[in-house]
Amino acid sequence: MDRIPVVIVGAGPTGLTAALELSRLGVSVRLVDRAPRPSTESRALAVQARTLELLRVRGVGDSMLALGNKTGAATLYADGRTLGPIELHRMPSRFNFILMLAQSESERLLTEQLARQGVKVERGVEVTAVAESVDRAGVDVTLHSDGGTEEVVSASYVIAADGPHSTLRRALGVDFPGRTLPQRYVLADLHVDGELADDQVSIFLARRGFVATFPMGQGRFRLMATDPAGIVSGAGEPTVEQMQRLFARTVHIPVRLHTLNWSSRFRINSRHVRSLRSGRVFFGGDAAHVHSPAGGQGMNLGIQDMVNLAWKLAMVLDGRARPELLDTYDSERLPVIRRLIWFTEIGTRVFNSTNRFVHAARIRLAPRMLGRDRVQNAAASMFGQLSAGYRDRALAQGAGGIGPLRPGDRVADAGGLYDALDLGGLTLFAGEGAEPIVEVARGWDGVVSVRPWAGEPLREPGCWMLVRPDGYLAAAGGPGDAASLERWLERWFLRR
Repeated sequence: MDRIPVVIVGAGPTGLTAALELSRLGVSVRLVDRAPRPSTESRALAVQARTLELLRVRGVGDSMLALGNKTGAATLYADGRTLGPIELHRMPSRFNFILMLAQSESERLLTEQLARQGVKVERGVEVTAVAESVDRAGVDVTLHSDGGTEEVVSASYVIAADGPHSTLRRALGVDFPGRTLPQRYVLADLHVDGELADDQVSIFLARRGFVATFPMGQGRFRLMATDPAGIVSGAGEPTVEQMQRLFARTVHIPVRLHTLNWSSRFRINSRHVRSLRSGRVFFGGDAAHVHSPAGGQGMNLGIQDMVNLAWKLAMVLDGRARPELLDTYDSERLPVIRRLIWFTEIGTRVFNSTNRFVHAARIRLAPRMLGRDRVQNAAASMFGQLSAGYRDRALAQGAGGIGPLRPGDRVADAGGLYDALDLGGLTLFAGEGAEPIVEVARGWDGVVSVRPWAGEPLREPGCWMLVRPDGYLAAAGGPGDAASLERWLERWFLRR
């Protein structure tokens, strides 16, 4: 049978991003999802700064910005008083806020861009089996459609983006270790009449649990809360009346809740795979990691998984990179995932506790901590996923640096730098006096594109930096580093 380069299973934000990136890079894909139609539920809300930086230059970010609601702070309250804000405007990005946009809208925008690139989501198609091809050069995937037809598709690679109950993960026997946290939560998307801030996330802490509100614009909010007293009783989904009672016992602001769009109960699973790769199958998004929704990180993590993987996969498939480059997907993303899961668990424990001593400590310490610039700057960068990087990983070894910037660090999108990126390969930004480096780059046509640059951080004569398609530094140095750049390129890439 004809072999498809990549089959992507799951058409949520992760799978859609994978298809978007690969098809843009000229890789033929099939994107399948067992759901017969797109979800209309809001689910994940937060679109973080790093995600917006990456999606803007890929044709989606501006549409998200036009539809979403910007929040400039996450403010803590307790016992009727303000403890302090986390000042999101400190994010070192032009997108120094959290954008609130329903997941259904994010998926719609990604799907529309994907259609413009000539790819359609195949819905009502479920994976029933997956196995290594006989020639060991691919993966055979059995697809079963709602109409009853079945086909076996051979793919060079498969991306499993099929959610927390991943069929592919189970079929391949990949463990999903972790734990289920004991607390029970409720959430609802509804309208609020009252003086609830619509330009910030508000978190109300109390001995008897917490309530967090996320403004979605035009009077619509997401409410998330713990319910240790069991106010939301019964087997059905939470009602407006139950959410009103839960809100009133924790929050000091009088409001009226109405027009419920969607509600649910849930418990938090905190899990991740031990490896993001099983042979020729790569895992991303909820199929690879699930965690507390604290900080609105999950959807962004999956999107960024795929931006990391796609350019590497495309370059290997078209013979520009060595297969070993694909191993760096796991070695780079898994530490980011572990760190984020650890952070969200810590935050969840602090917010969830009903212990009176913990609550007293929260009230006493929060204002002190939030009054420190160092804490504010670190928190803002973490929320925006701007501090995540790949320094000291395999791909960053032997690649120099420039000033405080090291390989694996995020390169700031300053002065239109991201607009100058070659999103299908490496981009060399060279200042005056870097001719020996430019000469090396010319020998790697199709792998490296050369761009003159006079702005930050190339202020010193002869300085240069090589930037990856995902906006991270690949290598950097001065005019005397031509030989080391050549060795680094030889390690990971192939001349045409």
